[in-house]
Amino acid sequence: MIKQLRKRHLQIWTALALVLPVGIVAARLSVPSEAKDKLLQPASAQVLPVILASAEKDNYTVRVRSNSDTSQLQLEWINKKALTYPTATIYRTLDRSKDDIDNAALIGRIEARGTYYFLFANGKDQIQIFPPKGFHFFVYDFIHKQIIDTINF
Repeated sequence: MIKQLRKRHLQIWTALALVLPVGIVAARLSVPSEAKDKLLQPASAQVLPVILASAEKDNYTVRVRSNSDTSQLQLEWINKKALTYPTATIYRTLDRSKDDIDNAALIGRIEARGTYYFLFANGKDQIQIFPPKGFHFFVYDFIHKQIIDTINF
């Protein structure tokens, strides 16, 4: 090697000796923390005590709950098995014959195995505590735009 090449070689190796440790530390600090295994659905503060209606299926159990003075309604959804539709959402409707997504109200999203609680209001435009036609829910897959299942009480 000639003198100029040796000098350039020394400069490059010196720069690498300084830049590599700084790069390694910067890369380690930029790695995000591990993903937590938690659901996107917020946990319910309290399970309402009175069960108004219940439906049992192979993969899940559905219960409509209320408090003692019937001022609140809560949907309890218990997944027994893993879902085959990861984008499943629950909608409620007042008309049993229509499973129209445009006229239904979104209750919430179900994800993995476990128990989900969804509060929904009781008012004149909402489902009444004891509706004359019963409670009607349907599970909708918004990716494939299809109704997966219906639950009628």
